[in-house]
Amino acid sequence: MTAKIEKFTSGIAQIWTKESWAVTIRLILIGGGGSGGGGSRQDAATSASGGGGGGGGACVDRVYAASQFAATETYTVGAQVSGGAGGSGDTTAGTSGSTGNNTTFTINGVTLTAFSGGGGCGGLTGTGAGGGGAGLDGSGGVGNPSTGGIAGPGGGTIGNVSSGTPNAGLWGGGAGGAGSGASESLAGVGGDAVRGGASGGAGCGKGSSAYGAGSNGGRSRDRPGGNGGGVATSGSSGDPGFAYPGSGGGGGGSDATAAGNGGGGGVPGGGGGGGGAVANGGTAGNGGSGARGEIWVISYGEDSSGGSGAGPFSRIQTGM
Repeated sequence: MTAKIEKFTSGIAQIWTKESWAVTIRLILIGGGGSGGGGSRQDAATSASGGGGGGGGACVDRVYAASQFAATETYTVGAQVSGGAGGSGDTTAGTSGSTGNNTTFTINGVTLTAFSGGGGCGGLTGTGAGGGGAGLDGSGGVGNPSTGGIAGPGGGTIGNVSSGTPNAGLWGGGAGGAGSGASESLAGVGGDAVRGGASGGAGCGKGSSAYGAGSNGGRSRDRPGGNGGGVATSGSSGDPGFAYPGSGGGGGGSDATAAGNGGGGGVPGGGGGGGGAVANGGTAGNGGSGARGEIWVISYGEDSSGGSGAGPFSRIQTGM
């Protein structure tokens, strides 16, 4: 048995070439995670929320006969998306995060898609909700002031105004992002995911001259989420996966003068954490980036050439 393992972490409309000896091909596609929302900037005596966490991307894992593929096919890897900016002026809301980018691979003219997670809502004077997790049939939605981003159709989970919505499904859907309340103690923890990307933790809001810590990102399989930042501290990035999605980024802590940024989602497919809220005159936290997608192509067969392809699992290639 010969196996060729290819990993692609970037590229738009790139060409993949099938090996002549391949009998069976396994495709693993992971969509990008949604980014976290930026924190709000409000008067010291005014309660405000941090940014919501981004939703996780979907994971599609399929096995095909090599004969189902054309000699060459086209693929696109979903690129990373930046987090929403923190409130840039006094008494302003944070900017919402962005929906991640989809990952695609054509199979003899038919496009297989791993959809992306939705961005977290920017911080406000009220609650900011998390982005929706991707499903197998569509991307998650961006979080709203009081309503979580919609679940991606086909197995995603909805974003939430408190802790993120976990996704225990076995079909590859992403988890919904966490929301942030207008308080120093209401940052939701990111949602865990079994097969898809985990979601980001919420950035911490603020009370009347009271500040707190952001929350942890969600776990993806065995990969723990990024830690939430303490007061005035940024959240850490989510952990990377290996041929499966990463975990969610941690939310940033709030502060009177310099709030923490959200941590980036773990590559591939993890949702970014939300940024922390700040008092007027300070710097609000930016949301964490939504992780890029990824593609793995594993070709199995018998290479009779006797060259470098002969022998068990002898071909390993990484495409960047």
